[in-house]
Amino acid sequence: MKKFVLKFFNLFLFLFCFVNFLIAGDLEDNSIKANPENPDCIYEKARLGDCLIHMAKITDPSKGSAPAVEVLFDSDFRWEPCSPDEGWGRNDKTYRYREDEVPGTPVFFSITNKLDDVTYYRIEGVHPFDLSLYDEPAEAAMLERFVFFKFTAYAAKGGYFENYLNNLMWALDTNTKLLYTYGMPGDYKKIIGNNYIPQNWLPYETHPNTADAKLKFYEYDPIGFISLEKGYDFLGVKTNVYLYDWWDESVGAGSSMKTVKQKRFMPRLSDDAFEDWTIRDAAKPVRSPYRP
Repeated sequence: MKKFVLKFFNLFLFLFCFVNFLIAGDLEDNSIKANPENPDCIYEKARLGDCLIHMAKITDPSKGSAPAVEVLFDSDFRWEPCSPDEGWGRNDKTYRYREDEVPGTPVFFSITNKLDDVTYYRIEGVHPFDLSLYDEPAEAAMLERFVFFKFTAYAAKGGYFENYLNNLMWALDTNTKLLYTYGMPGDYKKIIGNNYIPQNWLPYETHPNTADAKLKFYEYDPIGFISLEKGYDFLGVKTNVYLYDWWDESVGAGSSMKTVKQKRFMPRLSDDAFEDWTIRDAAKPVRSPYRP
């Protein structure tokens, strides 16, 4: 009887230790996954590759001709060193690649809203605008996880309505894989169809609409996230760039020059955003893990 009790006790002790080992391992994995200081949380940073941002298509004009953006993990495109572009970028840290055309959606018969002479820009680890606050050691270290993007292109090239575009895109946090915007237009050009072309982009830290908040771009709510799979339907185009509805609404906000300047591309700090920033659901916007 004593031998049986001893064996039963030893078996119980073994199972207890084994279960605790599994639980501890699971907690450790979750801790890693939820640590914004870990470059491999959510998934390994290396899987982002060269972070080749790309516009797959320009969507319906009735939806504002919004670009369906994707991140290419494997592509023939290659980033090449370049000089800063019109005040955006830093010497020896700025890169670009070009493509002749981004396909568009029909506007009238064979006429589409395609873009021509498209150039994508990238800078990693430093802010593309000259902002002294990010020169401080702690802030400089914080920026090492971010990659910033913008693009230039021509709309309706060669036609009467030709316009040059020079637009900020977003900043990718390579640790959390969350996306942030980092600026908004200082002005707009109104064109036919009550459309507004962004002009003179400024960082949130200095823009008149947001400067008084004294917040850094990464303290606002993220606008979406990068997935490894193309499971998000953006106006009929499958992409791995998942954007929250509130951001899509912000991009098209306003119906007059006054309201467009007030509302379009505005960041937010929402009480309704989920505190668990590891949630990966386009229908569940999250808070920044760096919210003050």
